[in-house]
Amino acid sequence: MGEFMKRKLFNKFLKIILVLLFGGMLMSLGACAGKDKPDKVFAKELTKSASYKVEGVMESYYDTGRKRNDFTVLYKNPGLIKVTIKPEGGNDKQIILKNNDGVYILIPAVNKNFKIQSDWPENASYPYLLQSLAKDIANDPEALTTEDENTFTIETKTKMHADAVPVKQKILFSKSTNLPTEVLIYDENDNLYIRTVFSNINLNYNISDDEFDLENSMTTVRIELGDGITYEGREIAYPRYCPEGITLITEKTTQNTERTEVLSIMIYGNEPGFTVIQEFVNDQEAMRYQEEEGDIVMVMGACAILKNNSVILFFNGIEYTVASDDLSVDELIKIVQSFMTDDEK
Repeated sequence: MGEFMKRKLFNKFLKIILVLLFGGMLMSLGACAGKDKPDKVFAKELTKSASYKVEGVMESYYDTGRKRNDFTVLYKNPGLIKVTIKPEGGNDKQIILKNNDGVYILIPAVNKNFKIQSDWPENASYPYLLQSLAKDIANDPEALTTEDENTFTIETKTKMHADAVPVKQKILFSKSTNLPTEVLIYDENDNLYIRTVFSNINLNYNISDDEFDLENSMTTVRIELGDGITYEGREIAYPRYCPEGITLITEKTTQNTERTEVLSIMIYGNEPGFTVIQEFVNDQEAMRYQEEEGDIVMVMGACAILKNNSVILFFNGIEYTVASDDLSVDELIKIVQSFMTDDEK
């Protein structure tokens, strides 16, 4: 074969190789370009989900320690939601329930429920609710993304209640499952405030409507409690946090002989000032009902009701109300939160 023919065949062969290589590169780039990021896949799958179950742990951080609470979320389209929260090492469960009749906070240990006139959960963001995470991502045009080999992280703004100053959250997704694995929420000073870790997410979990029935939800937990919970060593306390310049002016405590019924009213400051009400709450055979209007927010893992000028929270057998016409909601939350924290780690 002549030299000319050899060179012609070689050039032809080289062109074929280059075409194949270029085509492969285009196919590879096309595949990469067409592959959605985990948060996009998650949003699509969540939209298709008729019902889901989520389990995990929520950690609340404060200056000298942290509190851990297990949680379970059940969701059924178009808007039935049940969030069960249990403190680590205890069984004093609280339940947020949204059904066709309204929104409730259930305290099974004392057979009490609050009906909340609220558009929860649309009015704020909640790291344990998948819809909240998807909404925060979709609503933040300035969201930042980073990734490594296994994890895709998206940083967005979030609001823990309707009047809150937006703060930063980081949502971590697994690249293998396209599901969130962890949510980190930071306070206004960029300190880690809440860490939510998901241990199980099932977007195709079949749920009975009975799960969202108020009476059934209350009864189920009360049966689990057996003989019930006895709140040993309950004591009226002073808040560990108090806004600068405000001091206690008056306090009045009434109680029965057995100290099972105790009511305390403390008045701090004048203008500005606030009032703290602490009341022992005991178990009763008949379910007690209380109606309130406001938002729901988690305070150290417990369910709190935020009103225009007050915060109501049940913790370890005591119902706390902190009210003020002068202080912001965030300041009221800091005050009630200080009843739940320890001085030392």
